Amino acid sequence: MLDSIFAKTVWERRRSIAWWVIGMVALAGLTVAFYPAIRNDAESFEELFRAFPPELLSIFGIDDPASLVTATGLVNSRLYSGFGPVILAVLGIVLGTGAIVGEEEAGTLNLLLAQPVSRAQIIVEKAAAAAVLVGIVAAALFLTLSVVNPLMDLGFRFSGILAANLLLWLFAMVFYTFTVAVGAISGSRSLTVGGAAGTTAALFFVNGLAPLVDEIAWMQKLTPFYWLQNPNPLANGFDLGAIAIFIIVSAVGTAAAIWAFDRRDIGT
Repeated sequence: MLDSIFAKTVWERRRSIAWWVIGMVALAGLTVAFYPAIRNDAESFEELFRAFPPELLSIFGIDDPASLVTATGLVNSRLYSGFGPVILAVLGIVLGTGAIVGEEEAGTLNLLLAQPVSRAQIIVEKAAAAAVLVGIVAAALFLTLSVVNPLMDLGFRFSGILAANLLLWLFAMVFYTFTVAVGAISGSRSLTVGGAAGTTAALFFVNGLAPLVDEIAWMQKLTPFYWLQNPNPLANGFDLGAIAIFIIVSAVGTAAAIWAFDRRDIGT
């Protein structure tokens, strides 16, 4: 079972990924559990949400406070434009940090390089393992919403739930490949974590605050958060443009990681 880098990586992360699944399922469960209370007193909750500063709502991708009293608006604000993307981005960063600089810091990278595999193969197999691990978390969220959707009469289409979680999965892989590329270039765990986390935070706030300033509103479209939220896949289904953008960006990140890693001198 552990005769490949891919299998070894997945196996080593099996316990930690279970906790990520539990956390995501718990977040989804708490979110939908709160919806009946909002639905039964929609006017009062809408009035409450309208009292929030628009800047605060914008950070979480909310343009219209009235949307929060709908199932789609509430779930989007928590799982697909608020906490959910941040959690999956952090997961991508954690896995990306461990891919190269984590091995290097642990002293196992030289052992890995001594095996009859190319550096490109290491990057690709670890990316495939990360895709599976992130996919497990996204699939758990998909299954949770699929089960509670008819039970709580949320009104989501199956295609919408599938599209939203597919995009969330690809979104996380963008941050994974970016982190691996930074690690392959720098060879420093602190620079990798700091660079990836800082970039993620900057992109999150640019996405939320740029629409409030006309002169920089265009910058929102440069962030992965925009392409995760703007198609509103939960309501509208699949958006091939957003899917293609995430795939292309991840492919570029992987290619950059291979290029940088292949040229780095790994010390003993």
